[in-house]
Parts: sequence; C-alpha cells; structure tokens
Amino acid sequence: MNIRQERAQETRAKIVAAAEKLISEKGFDAVQIIDITNEAGVGKGSFYTYFKRKEDVVAEIAHTKFEAIHELSKDQDGDVCDRIASFIINSMDYITETGIRIAQQWVRGIVDPDNKDGAQKLLYDRRIVRSLLERAIVDGELTAQTPVEQLTYWIVSEYYGIVFCWALTDGENDPSTAIRDYCQGMLREYMMRFMI
Repeated sequence: MNIRQERAQETRAKIVAAAEKLISEKGFDAVQIIDITNEAGVGKGSFYTYFKRKEDVVAEIAHTKFEAIHELSKDQDGDVCDRIASFIINSMDYITETGIRIAQQWVRGIVDPDNKDGAQKLLYDRRIVRSLLERAIVDGELTAQTPVEQLTYWIVSEYYGIVFCWALTDGENDPSTAIRDYCQGMLREYMMRFMI
C-alpha cells in the first residue's frame, strides 16, 4: 500500500469514527454531514469521496461491528443454540448501545423498498444464522432433516421483530432482555427437536 492509499484509509477511518461518536451522542437526525467532517478534521468533500449519504456511513459502522460479532459467535463454546444466541444477543446489545435513534433510522430505511441497504442487512443476518445451522448439521449437532430455511426465517424474524417493537414504541421495552429471554426459552426449546 502506498502513502496515498494509507492516507485515504486514515481519512475514511476518521470520518467513520467521527460519525459513530456524534450519532451515538446526538442521534442520527441531529447530526449533519458538516458536523461529521468538522469532528473528523477533514473537508466536506472528503465525506463524499467515500460516502454518498449519511446513511452510508452508518451502514459502514454497523457492518464492521456485526462482522466482528459474527466471528465471535462462530467460536462460542457450547452448542448451536449458544452460537446463535451469541450472534443475536451481541448484535442486540450493539443495537441498544448505539441507541434507539439509530434503530429508528434503520427501521425507517429497511421498510423503504427503494433502500437496497436494508434488504442487504436482512440477507446478511439470514446468511449468518443459516451458516451456523448448516455447520451444526455437518458437525453432527443437528439432524440432517433440520429445516434450516424455516429455522433461519423464524430466528431472524424474532430478532427483527424485537428491534422493530423497541423502535416503534420509542424504547418501551428492553430489547436485550427480550432477546435473551427468547434465546433461553423459545429458541432452545424449539431447537431441541433437531439436536442429536
């Protein structure tokens, strides 16, 4: 990597870090692109070199975090339920840490049929859960007859439903507690049907 590429990476990282800091402090709607570039110490044009819209930098922040959470879940001790629980519990903890305003912005974006990023996140989460289930079949934890697609759909739907309810009720319930209850109860109870 040459010096120009290193500087470009540094600038992008500054923008992402500034956006994450400001949005977590003030909320998505209260932060403007100029606020992000001022916090990062870069020109406004630099933002547009790397991102088209403010939503794009939020997607970048989330993708990096969720990928790290996925890597942790693959190495989680215990059975397949523990690995799936690790992914969705740690994901939910991250969502609550970033705040309800980010979750509400995400909900607005994901239900917009023109927003391709929302669909990508859903496909990403399904791919993660599906891969954990498929690995459990290969490793002999789950029967070969395990309905992987059906389980994937149910698990991700429950996870998304909790986030949506939290966002729509403006934080009425604690989503981290709700997802833990789901993992310890319904998820484990249903998965036991297919465990060897």
